[in-house]
Amino acid sequence: MDEALETPTIDDEMEQRLERWLVKFNNNLQFIFYVAEVDHGYLVGWCRGGQAIESHKIVDHETYDCEIHNIFLCKQYQHRGIGYELWKIVWNDILVSFQPKNFIVWSVDKQQTHQFYSSLGGVPKEKRKFDEECTLTAFVWHDLRLYETTNFLILK
Repeated sequence: MDEALETPTIDDEMEQRLERWLVKFNNNLQFIFYVAEVDHGYLVGWCRGGQAIESHKIVDHETYDCEIHNIFLCKQYQHRGIGYELWKIVWNDILVSFQPKNFIVWSVDKQQTHQFYSSLGGVPKEKRKFDEECTLTAFVWHDLRLYETTNFLILK
């Protein structure tokens, strides 16, 4: 499960999490993936998106084309604009590559993540139980516009 913006706080855990996800990424070429690094290669986060996963794409009888699948950021690097920059570059790349008519994100049910997606224009649409301990909220977008480019150095 994707714990957006709720991430490990030590380096080894972040590297291990990325290694687990990379195995999954290699099996699917229909996605866009960027990482955030600081201080000569220190990994602090990543974001992946693309076409909506089949089990995620229908909400309230509407089919969504694309989604951000995962966004992770080390806790100590949150609230510095890095997550926003990752979002913008992946969002823009998805809009150009897939030309969706709408967009969806499934968020863990935490105030911080809800505020993040709401600040980006997402509208909460539906809640679903993921497992015994976790409820996910679908945030949706219908007004899809490119963001202005960033001054951050972003590598694909």
